[in-house]
Amino acid sequence: MKKLLLLLCTTIAAISMHAAVVLHSPLENSSVKNGSYLIVASYNPDTERMSNFINSFQQTLQENNPATRVFVEDMGCKNFQTEAHLWGEQLKLILKKHNADNIISVVFLGQEAWATFLSLVSKDEAIAQMFRNTPVFSAFASENGIDIPSDSLDRSWQPVAVRTSDRIKSLNAAGGFLNSYEISKNIGLIKTFYPNVSTIALITDNTYGGASIKALVEEESSIYPEISFRYIDGRLLSEDEVKRSIGNLPENSVALIGTWRVNSEGQYFLGSSLQELFSQAKNLPVFSLTGAGIGSIAIGGFVPVYNADSRKIAEQINAYYKGNKSAVNFIVSSGEYSFDKRRLDEMGVLNYQLPANSVIIDTEDPQLKQYRKFLVFAIGAVLVLIFFVITFAWLYSKNRKLRQTLEKNEKDILEAKERAEEGDRLKSAFLANMSHEIRTPLNAIVGFSQLLSDDGCSQEERSSYSEVITQNSDMLLTLISDILDISKMDTGKFDLDYKEVNLRELCERIFQTTGHLRKDTVEYICIPDSQEVIIKTDLHRLSQVLINLITNANKFTDKGSITMQYSVDRDMGHVLFCISDTGSGIPQEKHIRLFERFEKLDEYTQGAGLGLAISKQIVSRLGGKIWIDPTYTEGAKFCFTHPI
Repeated sequence: MKKLLLLLCTTIAAISMHAAVVLHSPLENSSVKNGSYLIVASYNPDTERMSNFINSFQQTLQENNPATRVFVEDMGCKNFQTEAHLWGEQLKLILKKHNADNIISVVFLGQEAWATFLSLVSKDEAIAQMFRNTPVFSAFASENGIDIPSDSLDRSWQPVAVRTSDRIKSLNAAGGFLNSYEISKNIGLIKTFYPNVSTIALITDNTYGGASIKALVEEESSIYPEISFRYIDGRLLSEDEVKRSIGNLPENSVALIGTWRVNSEGQYFLGSSLQELFSQAKNLPVFSLTGAGIGSIAIGGFVPVYNADSRKIAEQINAYYKGNKSAVNFIVSSGEYSFDKRRLDEMGVLNYQLPANSVIIDTEDPQLKQYRKFLVFAIGAVLVLIFFVITFAWLYSKNRKLRQTLEKNEKDILEAKERAEEGDRLKSAFLANMSHEIRTPLNAIVGFSQLLSDDGCSQEERSSYSEVITQNSDMLLTLISDILDISKMDTGKFDLDYKEVNLRELCERIFQTTGHLRKDTVEYICIPDSQEVIIKTDLHRLSQVLINLITNANKFTDKGSITMQYSVDRDMGHVLFCISDTGSGIPQEKHIRLFERFEKLDEYTQGAGLGLAISKQIVSRLGGKIWIDPTYTEGAKFCFTHPI
């Protein structure tokens, strides 16, 4: 019951298949006998080949007559050793099932279905009578075969080779495509490659094809008494037993592959099973009788040119029913020498050393071929991943640089804002200071100038007033000069005029210039270096620094001394100037802001607070440094350096 259900499901599935091959022109219109066509297929894993044939056959017939019906039945042949004796009854059921469908032709696909039909015809007169004048055809079948057993098989059963022609004599119309295996040409090829061969091991599986090839080789082996034939039969041995048998072959052995698809349990082998089978016998030469293994482990072989053209079968049916009874005939495949280029290259065999018209198969590594799709997918996935990683890295780097640029711009903007605010503050402070500082001497000049114009002013008073006006004019001139100097420094137009200067003479000149500022209770002291010192400098700017420092010392020193000292430090390469006084000194907390603009120690003393800021700029431009000595406690002590 289960088998009938399986047959029914398979039939429905087969009938619903779409055509895979489209023929380019329909058969000529004729008066073909009306009726249906039956296709009986063996169980075969090559579904693409079978479905292409069935669809092409059906389409060819329907191009001539759209009402043509084609029935498809699958015998479900699988385990030859345990099921072969049941195939005859299965086929009888199929034929009886379609007895009322006016079947005008039957096509048997695969060796199992064709051989089962031939066995029925030779043993069952009713079946033979049913198909005596009905065209029957074979496809994907062999000219060489064996009888299908009617009873279950045991391990001792040894099939005998038969020919299709011996079993088809009772039929008037039989044809189709048959493959032919040439044992002699393969053995001749083996002996050409390996003249010392003493043993040929035939590898066959648990299929009808495997059993029939074994029977054929056994029949023809008697022609080669010099060669010992061993039969490694997959019907009777497990995969491990077959593998061990191959590994135990003697020296000068060659393996010849027949078929290798189904194991002793009726299960299909994986595509890489042949490589695994010979994995422990890598030095064993392997040839192929059927084409199996060429492209993976076999060197080559003389193999059939497999062909089954559904159009030719349809043409024979058409011609038969048009009256040409001899049109139905068998087309036996030719054979060709086929070799694996990779194996030939390993052996160092060149093309001209091969038989004429040999086919060279340039195959890739079978393991790579097996996993090619996976490798392509994996490589593609890795490339895509690398692309995304590079893209993300580039975007991250770009984003990071952009963020750093934004942070820097933000910092620059904040600094610019602070500078602008500081500049605004300094400008306000500058204007406030200048207003105050300029107003003070101007007020004195204007006030005492008015007093001078008074007629009641005595000569003594006039002299006193003139002196005050002169002092305030000098103070105003100094203030304006300082402002101009600061402006030049800020705009970069502060130029230096270098020439040689004798420091002893310079000190004397400075004391003379500032002598009018010295109080009577204050003494000027000059402590020069022990040797005469002449340096190259800007005389005016160096004098300006010294005058600023001595002027400040005079402001805050009421008694004691103001000392100017210079000494040469040849190791450091500079002259050290020190101006010290015995005045009120400068608080420690004010040292940090002492050289800033408009910074004044005493808001009530004269001056704009620019002298020390200008001095610092000048000393820096001359290549030195200026500072206040925090360890000096007797007053204030300013020091600066000048390169020798």
